[in-house]
Amino acid sequence: MNKESFLKILEENKILVETRAYDYFDKDYSLAEALLYAIDAGKRIRANLYFETIKMFGKKISNQDIDFALALEMVHAYSLVHDDLPAMDDDDMRRGKPSLHIKFGEDKAILAGDALLNEAASIIFSLATSNSLYAKAGKYLFDHTGYKGMIEGQVLDLRRPETYEKDYLLNVYDKKTSDLFKAAIISGAIVSKASNEEVKILEDYAYKLGLAYQIQDDLLEDTYKDELNILNIMQKTDAIDLLDAINKDAKVNILKFNNNDFLLLLVDYLSVRKR
Repeated sequence: MNKESFLKILEENKILVETRAYDYFDKDYSLAEALLYAIDAGKRIRANLYFETIKMFGKKISNQDIDFALALEMVHAYSLVHDDLPAMDDDDMRRGKPSLHIKFGEDKAILAGDALLNEAASIIFSLATSNSLYAKAGKYLFDHTGYKGMIEGQVLDLRRPETYEKDYLLNVYDKKTSDLFKAAIISGAIVSKASNEEVKILEDYAYKLGLAYQIQDDLLEDTYKDELNILNIMQKTDAIDLLDAINKDAKVNILKFNNNDFLLLLVDYLSVRKR
């Protein structure tokens, strides 16, 4: 697979989930505009991870899989809406446009985040009624995005000590980012009936992919002294060396699978991206 083919697949998967998102919300309800605004952003990396994992195992993308990918994106979107609130990261902009609480108000931002999480659960309950594998995948998702996973990462970030070591930073990145990457990839593996050994390998790949994603984010920051950032604890050259080592390990994991081209190329794609 060359770069052009990779980017085409990335966009095709993005369109699949965005089309479903637009059709999903009932426009007659007062929060619909805010919900669509919240979910209308990004490259859909988590949906792509889910789709390309099931394809790697030879499973075709079904309407049920599109719905599950939408649930993943809803969970991601809700976390960003809440992260941007004044009580948390207090960010006025998100991906080049006003954060949801700036455009619609803090009240709607809180409620929209709550609604996105509820709708994600509702989708997975509906899928589980016809196939218990989606129930198992859904449990994995919520186990890794709850208070022991993604939310724990946000707590550790917000209440970080004045000085911290590499292990603390990487644990936060594991919780904040890797755990949702794991949820996307392992959910795809679960519904594709992957073995326990395959799941273990993919978990390590997702862990390292998330760390690399966050370290690259750090390297792109212009101002970071008041934030959790790897450049506060090591030189940029050392951070780049660490990023390269993590990427190498991630590739070793994914090379153990056939039909791995997309997930292999994704490692480098996330590490050379620009904001």
